[in-house]
Amino acid sequence: MLKKADIDTIDEIIRTYQQFIVTTHVNPDGDAIGSEIAFAHFLKQRKKSVKILNSSPAPDVFQFLDPNGEIEIYDASRHIEYVSNADAVFILDISDWGRLRELGEFIRGSHLTKVCIDHHPKNEPFVEHDAIYPKASSTGELIFELLHGLDAKLTTRISEALYTAILTDTGVFRYSNTTPRVHQIAAELLGRGINPQQIHKDIYENQSHARVKLMASALASLKFHYENQLATMIITQKMLAEAGASLKDTDGLSDFPRTIEGVEIALLFIELDNDRVKISFRSNGNLVINKLAQSYNGGGHAFASGATLTGTLDGVMQKVLTDAAALFRSR
Repeated sequence: MLKKADIDTIDEIIRTYQQFIVTTHVNPDGDAIGSEIAFAHFLKQRKKSVKILNSSPAPDVFQFLDPNGEIEIYDASRHIEYVSNADAVFILDISDWGRLRELGEFIRGSHLTKVCIDHHPKNEPFVEHDAIYPKASSTGELIFELLHGLDAKLTTRISEALYTAILTDTGVFRYSNTTPRVHQIAAELLGRGINPQQIHKDIYENQSHARVKLMASALASLKFHYENQLATMIITQKMLAEAGASLKDTDGLSDFPRTIEGVEIALLFIELDNDRVKISFRSNGNLVINKLAQSYNGGGHAFASGATLTGTLDGVMQKVLTDAAALFRSR
């Protein structure tokens, strides 16, 4: 899937430069974290200096990928010397400056050679070296293809990270992005000595008490609309506080409602600070929803997208529900 020209360009950048930054979007998921870890370890194989700098912590369930604390939270006062002296930055799993926060602001105006590897659709060029392939199941799949093309040694650590990236973004190999190629890659990674049972347990059977409490509150808010074809849940600041949870505990909660019989679209509304509301859009595969997210300056895949709106929780919900009605009328 990854074009030879992209592989050659990235190979030349790696050969030319010595000091690298690897980063991803705020509130990183398994694909983002797995891709970062795998690619950073490959750069270290090439005897390069590399730092993984993110805008927010990884969810606890992915800490097994980073036992030595290689992922750092960007702090200008601590990292300014390193980023100022860096040669290039690899931006993984995101092609949106806004979701890179403060680090993104620095990178955008810097001298750094910028490379983006992503599988989210993008209508306009992002950086000078874009390797964006929306047909890929995950950024992890693209990193696998890249490392394969560069004759990298797929160590157990790299293989574990890539398997996690693909596993999580395919919904444990059950989403429509699970292609024959995805299973071929998974099979090769399994042959590298990873333990798929332990990875699954670490991610999906290791929920914190705070997350479970938050999930219970979210499920209590479940409502159905449009003849039960659309399901909504909410998470308020009060619910987060009462559960002792944080925003990273909301990851994946939007997937549950679409598993309910008859539900075509699931929406999760998360109340943020400063009169903002984050919406996660999920579809069971019959209705495309990323255009709805794009209308709010969001984006994502055809059946899994997100956006953040300014306004009260009730006001944003009313607006989005009204706009979502058009999806059902247009069928």
